[in-house]
Amino acid sequence: MSLYSRLSAEDKLSKGYMRYLAIFAVLVIPTYTFLFGTKESPFYFTLSMIGNLVEYRTGFIIWGVVTGLLITFYVYRLYVLKAFQHRKAKKLLFGSLMFLVLTVIIPAVEELPFLKKLHAVMAVLFALSLTASLYLFIRFLGQIDQQITVRSTWMLFTIVGVSVGLFFLLGNTGIFELFFFFSLSLFLILLKVWLRPYQSKL
Repeated sequence: MSLYSRLSAEDKLSKGYMRYLAIFAVLVIPTYTFLFGTKESPFYFTLSMIGNLVEYRTGFIIWGVVTGLLITFYVYRLYVLKAFQHRKAKKLLFGSLMFLVLTVIIPAVEELPFLKKLHAVMAVLFALSLTASLYLFIRFLGQIDQQITVRSTWMLFTIVGVSVGLFFLLGNTGIFELFFFFSLSLFLILLKVWLRPYQSKL
């Protein structure tokens, strides 16, 4: 086998491996979130409430780091495949990872009110940064297909709107958090499917 053929085969294997890793990521995000978020009743406990119980503290940090890395990997891969070079969008994406990690590290207990508020701020910044980054990407996709931009924008804003609505309707429970991560995963899957006709290796 020639050197060129060998490098070509390794390149294909690498791309195939990355596709499988992306599939793994988008399946693990909602599954891991559900498994952790149902350790206690999500109708009474948020992810943070569960994660700040002594027995689940380490697990909460691991969940946050793993989930944040998987989301960042999956979304950044989409950006690379579509040659999306928007610096602000990338900064927002990596910022969302940082905010999620800070969210799970900072304790949210009544005895430490300042840290509890800071924890809540980090959680909000995570959602806002990720949403803003995805929105910039969606706008960019209008150059490929305006319909993708319209559908994606509606779905992204629906996810955010319903999540906020569930928060106000059901109060500070885990339901709105589970909905956000589940619907976000579905959105990322659909976005990839919608882009498939325009990218043979997506």
